[in-house]
Amino acid sequence: MPKHTYPIIFILNEETKYHNGYIPDLAIFAEGQTPEEVYGEMEDILKNFMYLSTKYSTEIPEPSTLDEIINKWPGYKVSLISAEVK
Repeated sequence: MPKHTYPIIFILNEETKYHNGYIPDLAIFAEGQTPEEVYGEMEDILKNFMYLSTKYSTEIPEPSTLDEIINKWPGYKVSLISAEVK
């Protein structure tokens, strides 16, 4: 099973107090009340994205490095998220 790992950025919306997750390499977003909720949502979205990309032979973009994303998004929490495709 191929495993795909991408940097994810966590952003707090100061107006709504909701947390947002963003995978810039794939243009995938999610929103939740906590970073943990966002991470769980993003895991599901990433798994579905990878499954459908594989099923329909769509090109899967190469992930940026963690350092690249940290440098592009200074001041934001950046982590890694992975998904395995069955």
